[in-house]
Amino acid sequence: MSSILGLYSAAFARRPMATQSATSAVIFGAGDVIAQQLVDRRGLRNHDLIRTARFVFYGACLFGPVLTKWHQFINHRHFDSPFRAVVYKVTLDQLVAAPFITVPMFFGSMSILEGRPDEAIPRIKNSYVPTLTRGWCLFIPAQIVNFAFVPVSMRILFFSTVALCWNTYLSFFNAEQRRLQEQSENLP
Repeated sequence: MSSILGLYSAAFARRPMATQSATSAVIFGAGDVIAQQLVDRRGLRNHDLIRTARFVFYGACLFGPVLTKWHQFINHRHFDSPFRAVVYKVTLDQLVAAPFITVPMFFGSMSILEGRPDEAIPRIKNSYVPTLTRGWCLFIPAQIVNFAFVPVSMRILFFSTVALCWNTYLSFFNAEQRRLQEQSENLP
């Protein structure tokens, strides 16, 4: 196991953007597969491969690069003490990135990738508060652990591992928001 982590750490040191983008693609794709198979219980015959492909694309091409740059930004902030570093980094992450970048980017991007750009703003509005508050319950404690104890080269991997559960939730919640939007459009 340590050799796999060593390989990952070396890949991240050489090519952080590519490594994080690949990691995000796998994590987002796996989250959607789990949502479809274990939560929705769709079965392999009814698995929506296009939906999974959207999640893989989002992880690789949008979330991965943005998260890499964000973590580079907050990891280059220096503070007087390790305690202050953790407090400020978690605060920045959860009060700047989550509400202004990751939550709106996810629901807006999914609407566009689904071919429904007109649904982006309503989906963001409907999903914003519950997604943000539930995300804080998971990610504030996770990011405290991450910034306090995890080496810089492993932080995105740690975050991505925690995010697997979150991505499963996002996949399910996004599909539910889409179903609700379609139902409201079909009302007389």
